[in-house]
Amino acid sequence: MSKALPTAPAAVRVYGADGCCAALCLDLDASRGGPDAVAADAARLTGLLRGHGARFVTDASPSGGVHIYVPFTARVPYDVARELVEALATSHPTLDPGPHRSLKTGCIRVPGSTHKTGGHQRLTMPLAAAYDVLRRPNPADVLTALRTGLAAEISAWKAAQTAAWPQEPSGVPAGRGGQLSARLRSIAETGLYDTNRYASPSEARQGVIAGAVAAGWSLADVAARLHDGRWPGLAALYARYRPTQRPASLAKDWHNAQTFLATARQEPPTRTPGENHVRRSHTSPLKTHAGIPALLDPHAEHDHIRTWRTVLRATEQHRFPGRAGYLTRFVLRALGEAAHKSGTRYIAYGTRSLAIAVGADHSTVATVLRRLASEPGGWIDLIEPARGEHGDLYELTIPTDLVAMAADLRWDRGRAHALRPVFRTLGPVAALVFEAVENGRANTITSLVTATGIARSSVHDAVDTLSSHGLLERHDRTLVALPHHLLRAAEILGVLDDVVAQMRRYTAERRRWRAWLARHEQHTDSPADPAEDFWWPPEDDDPSGYTLLAFAS
Repeated sequence: MSKALPTAPAAVRVYGADGCCAALCLDLDASRGGPDAVAADAARLTGLLRGHGARFVTDASPSGGVHIYVPFTARVPYDVARELVEALATSHPTLDPGPHRSLKTGCIRVPGSTHKTGGHQRLTMPLAAAYDVLRRPNPADVLTALRTGLAAEISAWKAAQTAAWPQEPSGVPAGRGGQLSARLRSIAETGLYDTNRYASPSEARQGVIAGAVAAGWSLADVAARLHDGRWPGLAALYARYRPTQRPASLAKDWHNAQTFLATARQEPPTRTPGENHVRRSHTSPLKTHAGIPALLDPHAEHDHIRTWRTVLRATEQHRFPGRAGYLTRFVLRALGEAAHKSGTRYIAYGTRSLAIAVGADHSTVATVLRRLASEPGGWIDLIEPARGEHGDLYELTIPTDLVAMAADLRWDRGRAHALRPVFRTLGPVAALVFEAVENGRANTITSLVTATGIARSSVHDAVDTLSSHGLLERHDRTLVALPHHLLRAAEILGVLDDVVAQMRRYTAERRRWRAWLARHEQHTDSPADPAEDFWWPPEDDDPSGYTLLAFAS
């Protein structure tokens, strides 16, 4: 054992991927009343714990705060630990329940860790005594005694939590088009639920499972999220079962949900298709548009798009340099992705579609498109401005000064992608580095610097970040991309919530625009107001599966 103290802060997560904790971590914070208030609360709290037969470890921080760790032989489910800590906090004002409130981010500084104010977190009991407590943790009857003794406080906290939940109409959980509702995702991620809606943890758990079935998910999709920690809240709702029993319990819940939905769901009324020119899905063929031939050679179109993409990738470092050029580069990538999915170089996606693809505001994307279209002999050409439910119609064009160069370039490997959701958080540099490795253009730090044109220090930081999130790994001193982990990383980082919020906002704007068109049908051939631009993707698209068209692929 080393006697050297750590030189950097260290904290550990309170909960595991199973949604349970090994100990109650009671954080008495000096910022809530000062060191004297902490000392008073610590004395009363340790007395209460001893009165219920609990053994514990204590440490103190240089700021006057105190940590009390109460370990247990059996792992404690999130809902049980949370309600105990919240109940204790009602009578101990300096107790911060924060570490036990989040299954994903709840953590606590451990003894020996460097403190931000200077000094170190230190044990306030002999090391041998602390070791003995951890070696012989508290049995289950101590946990039962604590819950019984705090029953009134727990009930009061639960009542306050129920009153705070927004009320929603009851009914069959809807997860249309592969997308769970925000309510069900919150239960799956946090384990918290509205007790007015669900009478017990098992009912809340069944609500999430039914929502996943209704969304068209598979049992394997849910099992994977329970296993890898993306849904610790749902895992905590299965904590009453032994680990070996949980797969069977999940399968049983899945079967029950399928049976329930098969009898409860009604077929939607048949809609009479009307004559219109709106693209109803990303992969539907482009309708005839003014000035564009109705029939195009698909092979020639894809050849043009791949050449356009390769020329863009080969020259973008110089044409759109530095951080200021990143957005333009990803907007152009989004256009290339849209063109491949549509099967034509002529694309009519609204700025809101592109905004979702690049993680930016639609007004910013519109500014980039106007600038690109205003450049003669540039990357895109505006064929026809937006009208009614049509977005602006653009043609992907190879800049006139690069046409000769295009003939000598070998097409890039891999699929076209805009900014996939996880890179909204990890950033464009990480996205470009990942893309270069994924497409086989580089597999070492040195080759990445050449391939991306990004400074070596930034490339090194991006590789470390990608590796820490399981998106890159090293094999025989070379980097390998793991694109199948993109969705998992995005979920763990909570990025999909931002995507969903943006999609919902644009859906509302889409409805308002359609309502305006319905009131002014005789004027639908007039140019559209750019401020009323309309969001093209279907309302029920699953944001976890797309960038513009394929977020996580």
